[in-house]
Amino acid sequence: MALNVRKISETTRSKVYTEDGYFLGEVEDAIISDNKIYGWKIKVLDPDLSRRGIKGLIVPHQLIKAMGQIWIISKAVYSVKSSTEKEEKSSKETPNIETQNKIEVEKVE
Repeated sequence: MALNVRKISETTRSKVYTEDGYFLGEVEDAIISDNKIYGWKIKVLDPDLSRRGIKGLIVPHQLIKAMGQIWIISKAVYSVKSSTEKEEKSSKETPNIETQNKIEVEKVE
């Protein structure tokens, strides 16, 4: 069985999508900790997120579903976009389990 090896420099500028097909942005860099990839710095190109002041995201490597010409990431990252809308609705209603268990993704300035 052949090992498929790619350089980190080859991953930059790869398009990043969520599981639902939502375009998020491009891979900008890798974050390495203890000689392992901790996560990926994603440059946000979505106009809705850009208007909210989100220029980039740090996505933990565990949330990457597929890496190739395009990347597929877990929809837990997508909850960043809709979390403010859901929190506004859920503050008036009973608490939503989905927003309570969402994964926090760091905002990059």
